[in-house]
Amino acid sequence: MKNILVPTDFSDCARVAERIGLEIAKKANAEIHFLHLIKTPVDWVKLPLEKEDRYPKTKAEIAHAEVELHKLASLAEDLGLKTKVFLVFNKGREEIDHHILQHNHDFIVMGSHGAGGLRKVVGSNTQRVVRNAHCPVLVIKPEVKEFSVKNIVFASSFEEDVHAQFMKVIEFADLMGANIHLLNVNIPDHFVYTETAEARMKAFLEQCPRGTCSINIYNSWREEAGIKQFAGKIDADVISLITHGKSGFLKMLEPGVSENLVNQSELPVLVVNIKAK
Repeated sequence: MKNILVPTDFSDCARVAERIGLEIAKKANAEIHFLHLIKTPVDWVKLPLEKEDRYPKTKAEIAHAEVELHKLASLAEDLGLKTKVFLVFNKGREEIDHHILQHNHDFIVMGSHGAGGLRKVVGSNTQRVVRNAHCPVLVIKPEVKEFSVKNIVFASSFEEDVHAQFMKVIEFADLMGANIHLLNVNIPDHFVYTETAEARMKAFLEQCPRGTCSINIYNSWREEAGIKQFAGKIDADVISLITHGKSGFLKMLEPGVSENLVNQSELPVLVVNIKAK
């Protein structure tokens, strides 16, 4: 992990993501970028300086954003981190995708407003970023007060070859000093014999450093409920999933399960796109 991106709209939710992004960057000794998108009624870059006073509200918004980004840069520098801040005008959600590729980010931290829905995320961008990013995305909820990660649940059916993507979860766990709990939720509509599930999971277990991963099979009526119940049972700090990107998440889980977890879980959710290598 060398280059972290934290998109922000300076909301309370985004503040939590900013703080945690800084904590992770400090642990990894990584460079950290803060990105803010702002809409202006005209092309602000080309607008003559003498005409800016015609748009007092926009001018005030820009001044506020510049101050807030400067504060974030100062916080990063106080931690001894390399940092850059970006204020981008009149660009759509694709600007975050462009920024990720242009600056070769290998980790993203974003805020989500939680139960309100993925459509109400920071800058309305989290859903898009989660689906398109070529690097892991850590979705943070405002309920997160302290970010001490000791237990990570990696939920999957373990039916697809996502070992390269799972290594991203292992790398994050290693950085945080956490254990990974491999979880297969057995449900009536997709029942799998224990022996079959264990055999699939052992291939993932072999990737883990000795003693840091465990195999877990949990019975429930619904996968989402089983993941939440198991996470609560072991006092998990993070839930991790893998996404295909296009229409959401891998068919490793029931349709909508991953979206609902990212949306509704109070725990941070680490999402790794299948495109991540």
